[in-house]
Amino acid sequence: MSRFTSLSAAAALAVALAAPLAARSGEPSAGWKAVSIEDLKKQDEWRRTSPTAFAKVSLDMNGDGLKDEATLVVDRARHHSGLRVCFGKKDPNSPSQCHILVDDNLEDGYDIMGLDVRAPGCHLYNTVNDLVDASGKVCSRAQALEYFRVGSASSFFLYDQKTGRFNRYWDSD
Repeated sequence: MSRFTSLSAAAALAVALAAPLAARSGEPSAGWKAVSIEDLKKQDEWRRTSPTAFAKVSLDMNGDGLKDEATLVVDRARHHSGLRVCFGKKDPNSPSQCHILVDDNLEDGYDIMGLDVRAPGCHLYNTVNDLVDASGKVCSRAQALEYFRVGSASSFFLYDQKTGRFNRYWDSD
């Protein structure tokens, strides 16, 4: 059974035709560094409720039973911030398989963004992969990664094992 069910025909077509999200594979040392959780906690009241300041979460995005790690990151040389997901690995000596899911050209863009985990299940969305008029409902047995701005934008990512890509679903502006 497909990881994604209950998509309307139009939304399914939109997902199939959409270009995969820009995802870079490789080690985190390629210029991207995790943001300071302690600095974020000092800066924002809403972050103090989380031990990781909503800047780092563990979840199983690809359904392999291993914990993957999602982190807010910054590339100071390029003045960019973003979101990195590294898949869990059975062998600690094997190379990490990491992907940059969001690459914003604002060095401090992470200041306003947060991460959380959504339970497996069905989720409504307004847009998928930035396609207009692609609203619907997506269901997944895997956890979803929520990427949000308090009081504003909220989206979540699901990993599609069939295509090997991450799809971004917007459920707010």
